[in-house]
Amino acid sequence: MSQPEHWQMKKELNLAHIITTVTLLVSGILYLGDLDKRITTNTQELAHLKQIRNEDQKRIEKRLDSIDKKLDTLLGSNLRKD
Repeated sequence: MSQPEHWQMKKELNLAHIITTVTLLVSGILYLGDLDKRITTNTQELAHLKQIRNEDQKRIEKRLDSIDKKLDTLLGSNLRKD
């Protein structure tokens, strides 16, 4: 019987491996840079939406106050007639 072969490693660099590694690194850096831009954009949009929501809530509260006043006026006039 023959002895099992041992692992062997060559001490050479293949150009295709270098190009692939560099391409992966550049792609990863570009992806992370784009991800940071998207996070910043989403943060700004979220702040804008919160501002719009607060403005809408104030507008709704004013409108409800107006409706309350009108109801009070109607109920007061109905009570005086009775």
